[in-house]
Amino acid sequence: MRDILTRYMVLGGPVPAELATALAGVVELVAEDEVPDSDVDGVLIHARPESAAIFLRFRRAGGSLPIFALTLDPVTVPERLQWIRHGADDLLDVNTAADTLRRKLRSAPGPGEARADAERAMFLDRYLRSIHRYVAARQALIPALGEQALSRYLDCVYLRDQALRAAEDAPADAFGQRRGSQREPMQWPVRITHPSELAGTLLNVGADGCALSTAEAPAEHIRIAVATGAIQATLDLHVRWHRRAGRARWELGGLIVGVELSEPAGGVE
Repeated sequence: MRDILTRYMVLGGPVPAELATALAGVVELVAEDEVPDSDVDGVLIHARPESAAIFLRFRRAGGSLPIFALTLDPVTVPERLQWIRHGADDLLDVNTAADTLRRKLRSAPGPGEARADAERAMFLDRYLRSIHRYVAARQALIPALGEQALSRYLDCVYLRDQALRAAEDAPADAFGQRRGSQREPMQWPVRITHPSELAGTLLNVGADGCALSTAEAPAEHIRIAVATGAIQATLDLHVRWHRRAGRARWELGGLIVGVELSEPAGGVE
């Protein structure tokens, strides 16, 4: 009969000695050949490209054990999201993994922030790929509409949205809100890269534009960079409205007039 101490199996590499010492008395780290899979409470897997198959092995078996990827390097958001897509609960830096695991053991089980981040990232992946195609088609169509083409097009879109909203419980903002279950704020970090460098937060997205917040009043035309882990996007925005939301916080809504997509270099495939 095994003791009560929480036991994690380490796969794809040796048991990190310093991490084992830091977790002593809380989590016992064991090598793969020391115990059967059924006799552990969780799994740590060294984050190497070939390790993706190990995650799939556990997930396809229907196991509900917590499974974490482990890296020697500082963790970035894109790397976390890529490993979460492979089936990991999170990607842990070996230097901070002890504190993270203790915190997770103390907290009640649930979807967790990492899983919520992954779901937002996957939504943004789909949205950015779709808006890339849509904006290209819209910009190609507008010249055929004659004088004040963009305004005429947006007026038509607005009237179309009014017809759709008639069947909804609450109205949607043309430059920010999404519909149905996707109404909650995004809260996704972005960078304003033009006309000056500035951090921002993507609040919501819509069919023709998006809403975000920054620490400064925006220019009329700005460019923002959005990274989800799977893709990187640059959005050119024509700012249609902005308001001061705090002492050092501005909110704005912009029409998306250009989209560029690129796959991030490197990472886990």
